[in-house]
Amino acid sequence: MNDAYDIIVVGAGIVGVSTALHLQQRGRRVLLLDKQEPGRETSFGNSGNIESSYVLPFTPPAFSKIPGILLGNSASARMSYPSGLKFIPWVCDFYLKSRTETRIKNGHALRPLIAPSVEEHKKLMQGTDAAKYFHTTGRVKIHRSQASFQSAALERDVAREEGVPFEVLGVEAFREREPHIRPVFYKAVCWTGSARLSDPGAVVVLYAGKFTAAGGTFKADPVKAVAKAAGGWHVQCAGQGYAANDVVVCAGPWSPTLLKPLGYNPPLGLKRGYHRHFTAAEGKLSHNITDADAGYVMSPMEQGIRIATGAEFASLDAPANDVQISQVLPHARELFPLGEAVEKQSWMGSRPCFTDSLPAIGMVKGQKGLWVNIGHGHSGLTIGPSSGRLIAEMMTGDKPFCDPTPYSPMRFV
Repeated sequence: MNDAYDIIVVGAGIVGVSTALHLQQRGRRVLLLDKQEPGRETSFGNSGNIESSYVLPFTPPAFSKIPGILLGNSASARMSYPSGLKFIPWVCDFYLKSRTETRIKNGHALRPLIAPSVEEHKKLMQGTDAAKYFHTTGRVKIHRSQASFQSAALERDVAREEGVPFEVLGVEAFREREPHIRPVFYKAVCWTGSARLSDPGAVVVLYAGKFTAAGGTFKADPVKAVAKAAGGWHVQCAGQGYAANDVVVCAGPWSPTLLKPLGYNPPLGLKRGYHRHFTAAEGKLSHNITDADAGYVMSPMEQGIRIATGAEFASLDAPANDVQISQVLPHARELFPLGEAVEKQSWMGSRPCFTDSLPAIGMVKGQKGLWVNIGHGHSGLTIGPSSGRLIAEMMTGDKPFCDPTPYSPMRFV
């Protein structure tokens, strides 16, 4: 249909850039589109974890915490009014999907994308300078009490069954590795197979640079609509229109706006998150630390110590409210000697999530040539490269490295 491009990829976060790269490596002429430069949205603002040790989907807070969530007193999750109210049916389904047997099933279904995540990132790093941001000291989850540690036993039990390595360390043993962490916790669980990126946004930029250096085309042009055209697809942007045989929508939380007019309305929920960087008043930090009880992640980044919050249920256009940063800061300062804030304002972004915690990867039924790679939730940075590889294999006729059935876009229909 089009002499310039075989495939158009919409969205230049980690998922879209990885998809474009894998398609290009299979000989396809790819146009990558986004409203701004690569890696500036959700891919910019995460904790930096490449979480190859992930064995269970995130679970919603205990029912006892619901009043605090509704009143805005919970640091791990909060409801934004009035826009967050439309997500209540999604939240209810999320609770239904969080029964133990369902979590184990969905966690097992996600493992084929999760397990190779570190190696898939390493492959994309080849020929770039991204390795300078790659660190093998990955995620540590601290528990401040014995009860908290015991409540997470299922995760460790499943990890043992799956052969996923981890260590459980007491206070002094972990402080030998992180001497500036204060002894305000009970146990530290070190997920030793994981890795981290100290500037995930910069890594996405380098991956995108690899794509363009190899002949791929990127244009910063807001996508307004995707429509069928003679022999393929037409993507209308603010500046001009583009045509290709196939289109892959990787636009994260903006994907439903493009897909709904085409008859596909994926039930994405939005979990908004915030981060802010702080100087280290003393010493340094070498691991990404999840504070299981206080509801935040502390990550050593190039910009400083990043404090990233839990979830806020709010629409894309709802006003920012970084109250969760204020709520978790006393706990973070209790754990590590943070200094002053680096930025005047907190960063904000939205994670697109399905209630089963699995992404949607594949062709939309009845829409030949329309593909999606969306809904990665909290695991976007981790599985962006592996999901990009999977959809590229599906689109080019290569044998998929794993069974794509669990990620079917039509499982919601």
